[in-house]
Amino acid sequence: GTEVAGTVELDPALRSQVAENDTVFIYARAAQGPRFPLAVLRKQVKDLPLSFVLDDSMSMTPVAKLSDFPLVVVGARISKTGNATPSAGDLEGSIAPVPPGSKGLKIRISTRRN
Repeated sequence: GTEVAGTVELDPALRSQVAENDTVFIYARAAQGPRFPLAVLRKQVKDLPLSFVLDDSMSMTPVAKLSDFPLVVVGARISKTGNATPSAGDLEGSIAPVPPGSKGLKIRISTRRN
């Protein structure tokens, strides 16, 4: 199957702003197309740094899967609330679009959402 894989790390400068049990969402979404994630993995800050694999089995809907799109944006977000919807104050990081099947991606959570 088609998957994207890599690692997620947190910028040490932001470490003091998060708690061990804060939720980390690792996601892939279409570079062009629907805004909702095509695949999502849920972890916690205490799991960082971590390795991840996202694939079609993690799709939120059968009509839009990772393998359906030529380019996907892969990113990670730390949420205090555990809510899947991004909100102000979340810490995040993402990389430029890559084709599904890409491995060895490196995502660094280093920016704060305003």
